[in-house]
Amino acid sequence: MKQITDIESQFEDGKIYEIAFDGNGADAEVLEKTTGLTLLGDHVEPFNEPRPCIVSGKMTTRRQHLGRMF
Repeated sequence: MKQITDIESQFEDGKIYEIAFDGNGADAEVLEKTTGLTLLGDHVEPFNEPRPCIVSGKMTTRRQHLGRMF
């Protein structure tokens, strides 16, 4: 699992990010609380090549959006 400080430093407020995320509900909660952003949902198309999940490091093609929900 990535260190919380590593995750915090990757994001700026006011932007929407496309990330590899294949975690469970607990991983989503950690990500959202750490960044102050919200998982906005799965992208229609997965990544072409597996990438490491931003929280667990597990390889995945699952593409998610992360940003501030207003």
